[in-house]
Amino acid sequence: MTTLASAEFGLLLVGAIMAALLVTVIALGVRSRRRRARDRLGVAALPQEPAAVAPTRLTALDGASLLAAVQEAEADGQAKRLPGLYLSLARWRLESEETSAAEDLLRKCILAATTGGQMDCHARGRLALGDIALSKGDPVTACEHWQIARSLFRELRLSQEHDAVEARMHRNGCPTDWVLTDF
Repeated sequence: MTTLASAEFGLLLVGAIMAALLVTVIALGVRSRRRRARDRLGVAALPQEPAAVAPTRLTALDGASLLAAVQEAEADGQAKRLPGLYLSLARWRLESEETSAAEDLLRKCILAATTGGQMDCHARGRLALGDIALSKGDPVTACEHWQIARSLFRELRLSQEHDAVEARMHRNGCPTDWVLTDF
C-alpha cells in the first residue's frame, strides 16, 4: 500500500511541476508580446507639415511619462525603443519652448535610429532639426537636414512624406539636386 501511495504522490508532484512550468511559459510569452508591442509603440510621429496637421499639445504629465520611459529604456538597454522616445520627448521640449534640449534629444534620436536601422525615425528627427535650424535663421543647415530626410523617405518609399519635404525645400529655396558628402 505504501508503494501505491508513493506512486500517486509522485504522479501528483510531476503534474504540479508540469502545471507550474506551463504557467511560466505562458507568462513569459505574454510578457514577450507586451515588450514587442511596447517597442513598436515607442516611435512617435511628428506632423509632416505644421499647417496640415494640428499637433496635439503634450502636457507636463506626458513629459514626465516620456522622461521616465526614456530613463527606463536606457537603463534596460532597450535600444529599439529609444529613437521614438527621444523623438517624442524632443517634441514635448519644443512645445515647452526648450529648443536646445530638443536639439540634443533629436541628435540622440538620429544617432540611435541610425544605429538601430530605424530610417523613418531618423528622417523625422532630421526634419525637426531642419525646422529648428530655419527658425534660428540658418537655412543652409535646415536644407541639409531636409535633404537627408527627403532621401530617407525616398529610400523607404514613403512618397507622401518625401513630397512634403521636397515641397518644404522648394518653399525655402533649398537646392534639390545636392549630393551631400561627409555627413
